[in-house]
Amino acid sequence: MRALLYVIGETIGWFACILGAAGGIHWLGAPVVATLLAFHLITRTERSVLRILSVTLVSICFGFCLDSLLILVGVYAPNRWLIPSPMATIWLLILWANFSLIVDVPLRWLQQHLVVAVAFGGLFGPAAYLGAQRLGAIHIAEPAGVHVVVLAMAWGPGLAFLMFLARRLPNSKPEADEPAASRRPSQVKRFSKR
Repeated sequence: MRALLYVIGETIGWFACILGAAGGIHWLGAPVVATLLAFHLITRTERSVLRILSVTLVSICFGFCLDSLLILVGVYAPNRWLIPSPMATIWLLILWANFSLIVDVPLRWLQQHLVVAVAFGGLFGPAAYLGAQRLGAIHIAEPAGVHVVVLAMAWGPGLAFLMFLARRLPNSKPEADEPAASRRPSQVKRFSKR
């Protein structure tokens, strides 16, 4: 159920970013994604705040590099806001922060199945760009078919790499949040011998 809520939230964030960029209200996604991030921090259960923020930061940095490269080589052009071409614009970075919110719950299984992540990214990555173009937030360069293939080739291994990075980030809550019984078993044994 929680995974479904996260997917619904990510979809709302995606539409806020895309429709905002398409309508010239480029900042529209920011408060929506900030609210979704706050929801994730409140409902984090076994994930630490450090984990959630680390995944978000890594996703933004990765997305900045990937989208800037795609823009630089002429695959697509986003509606611009503040950051000049060929770098990824701010609303794209907000979109990557939004995407990071499903990396750890609905898509967590991809962190252990990187080959599947390649297929998943190759299929759904270009679909997101095609949707963004249809709504008017970006323009995929002609010939569009060739550039959609390039998007698939970039997003396939790109998503697998992002999942690999997410798997390597700190994973559990800090010790202060753990039950006393699970903390440092060696210390428990040492005290029991006295």
